[in-house]
Amino acid sequence: MKRPVQSAPPPAVVVGPKGWRDATVRSILRAEDLLRQTHADQLHSSTRYRSHSVGTFTSRLPQLTAYSVNSSVDKEHNESDSEKKEEFRPKSIGSMLTSGIISGPFPLPALRDQSAVVSTGMAGEYMRGVREVEGRLRRQAGRVTQEGTRVEHQRERLEKLLRSLRRALLVNQQSAEGRKFRPATTETIRDGADDLLRNERRGLNVLKQELESMLKKTLTQQQVLAESSKQLLDCAFERSIVTELLLQHGSLSAGVKMYPSPLSLKPDPTGPFTPECKQALDSSSTVLRQSQQLRENISQVMSDVIRKQTDMHRSASDALLEKITETTNLEQHLTLSSAATRQAIYRKQRQMQCAGYSLGRAMGPVCSADLFCRERLSRPMTQLYGRHSSFGLPESDLLTQGSTMLRKHLESSGKEIAELQVTHQQLEDDKYGKRAAASVDTAVIRLRRRLVRPQSVRPATS
Repeated sequence: MKRPVQSAPPPAVVVGPKGWRDATVRSILRAEDLLRQTHADQLHSSTRYRSHSVGTFTSRLPQLTAYSVNSSVDKEHNESDSEKKEEFRPKSIGSMLTSGIISGPFPLPALRDQSAVVSTGMAGEYMRGVREVEGRLRRQAGRVTQEGTRVEHQRERLEKLLRSLRRALLVNQQSAEGRKFRPATTETIRDGADDLLRNERRGLNVLKQELESMLKKTLTQQQVLAESSKQLLDCAFERSIVTELLLQHGSLSAGVKMYPSPLSLKPDPTGPFTPECKQALDSSSTVLRQSQQLRENISQVMSDVIRKQTDMHRSASDALLEKITETTNLEQHLTLSSAATRQAIYRKQRQMQCAGYSLGRAMGPVCSADLFCRERLSRPMTQLYGRHSSFGLPESDLLTQGSTMLRKHLESSGKEIAELQVTHQQLEDDKYGKRAAASVDTAVIRLRRRLVRPQSVRPATS
């Protein structure tokens, strides 16, 4: 530090005149005042220059105290004003700024280097912040893309299950129409299997509508994810333009401080983290949560649909199997009854043959010349008995009564045989109807087993 010029002490013996001495003293005092005033202006100019140079860079950086992410950042940005005004020490040629009093009002050797360091630091900090925001946007876009892939796989499984339901509905319709080919006389009465098939059709329609609504939600969610990804990539592309500064910003000075992540700050239209980026990140986070919830709901709905479809398919198939069992059992009983009826017909026919032979024997031959002597009513013994007794022989009455009884027996046997034949024919028709109905139901069962396999579709866990 330069010391002010001190006036020399006056001599002990005054020789010159007083006016001459006073004029000289006044000149000296005036010079001292000018020197003192010049030195004060010099101190004020150098201090103002240093505070303006550091404050220019500091004032343009965002205030991070309220949005710091950890205690170290808070500690760094809560330092005193004297620490904020710490001078930069550029590593370049020229004189360095010192903490003492600068000899001149403007440090000409360090001005250009210090200004370049301040500009380089600001550009570097802005570039790092923007690139961090860009990386966050691209990572979020990658998450959205991965979620879109998961939703696409979920949609494929949903469409596969929906195709299975439509095929099950078609098989149900074919089963109901196939059962109409049963014999129309006795086997087309609505039974429990028809009711279960109708209930299965209603349940499958409800499940199909539910899956179609979930499919619409999935397609809408895919569109939302695509829009969110496009918005994130657009913001990232807009932020990536900052890479033009990579070849221009140079190396940062060692005195430039590192500031926290711009993602922890409030959005600033002029900063690295713009409101558009904030909106894109927030909307993508909301879309991701909605998509994950939708996938969980779809998985749950698919599990319920598979379980209900399996239960309905099994109940209808079990009812058809039970109907086939009942039909087969009745067919076996009909076979036994038909055999017993046929046996009764044969037995009655043999009895009628015997009764007809007996009737013919009782009536005798057609021509009287064919009668034996012992069979004639005019044989000598009967004539002699008629002359001695007033009562005639009962032979003719017995023959007449026997012939009448045999004729009645033949008539009743003929009616019984006719009834047995009608009953046998009914039993045979019923048996053939039961057999045809069982074959139709068996074909329906085979059709359902071949085309409907609900257990083959399973929702994959995410």
